[in-house]
Amino acid sequence: MSWSERRLTLGAWPSPIRSLRALRRDLWMKDDGLCHPAYAGNKVRKLEHLLYGAKERVITLGAVGSHHVLATAVHGNDAGHKVEAVVIPRPFDPHMLDMLRATLPRATLHRAPNLIEGRKLLAELGEGATVLPAGGSNPVGALGYVSAAMELAEQVREGILPAPRRVFVALGTGGTAAGLAVGLKAAGLSSEVVAVRVVPTSWLDLDALKALVSAVSELTGYAEAPITVQDAQLGAGYGLPTASAKEAVALAKAAADLRLEGTYTGKALAAAMHAGEGPDLFWCTLSRQAIEPLFGEGPPPDPAAWGFVTA
Repeated sequence: MSWSERRLTLGAWPSPIRSLRALRRDLWMKDDGLCHPAYAGNKVRKLEHLLYGAKERVITLGAVGSHHVLATAVHGNDAGHKVEAVVIPRPFDPHMLDMLRATLPRATLHRAPNLIEGRKLLAELGEGATVLPAGGSNPVGALGYVSAAMELAEQVREGILPAPRRVFVALGTGGTAAGLAVGLKAAGLSSEVVAVRVVPTSWLDLDALKALVSAVSELTGYAEAPITVQDAQLGAGYGLPTASAKEAVALAKAAADLRLEGTYTGKALAAAMHAGEGPDLFWCTLSRQAIEPLFGEGPPPDPAAWGFVTA
């Protein structure tokens, strides 16, 4: 069985292409935000591979309010798994509080004070379970974006959009960018992957990203491919939107009726909007489905009790 066959089908593919000419000339969007009616976004493609053959108990790691933790809870539950996660503190954001509220009815959460301790706790609690990395970003999870790159290449061949000069995507745990880099080259596109950093290098440095690309290359048999990392949008750190990210989020809503957030997609879009000559592609990795139907009963969780940090 080939790597492309070792997967579940969780999302509806191909995800659509949309022009963002209201934001910038020659800018397009690949929209993974509506690929599932309950909870979409880039984690769906990763989980199609990560949950294939998984044990009954699945445990992962993320910041409190993590999109990946929520996606694992939603799709893991649907596939019959008991989901747990180790969560670590992050800056307060109302959007992330909503993510936590939707996660609590679906997963057992264990709190850790920081990333180092979180990784230790994940290893301790992972005995007898399928352990998924933060963000779903290992070589297996990245396979979802090798396939996604080939999907994009087919849309280019169909004339839905021109071949992008650059593909802009948020760089958190690295799996999406690594999979795209390998997949685009294998699909015959010369598009440059611009990974817009949203986490500090202590969480993911360039060597670790290159190692992930190499591992994806080895797993698929495709050639390695370069990635350009852009650091300008990191600003004050993870979960803290830059001024240009806030501007991009506001403009996307006002001019394109596109709802984004400031931690990941707002920063990636800001980089794309200020990139100059195209054609370029912004890859929307955010679930754009309404979150309220996923809330459990009762009031919202207390932010301070769950490790949200306020300035």
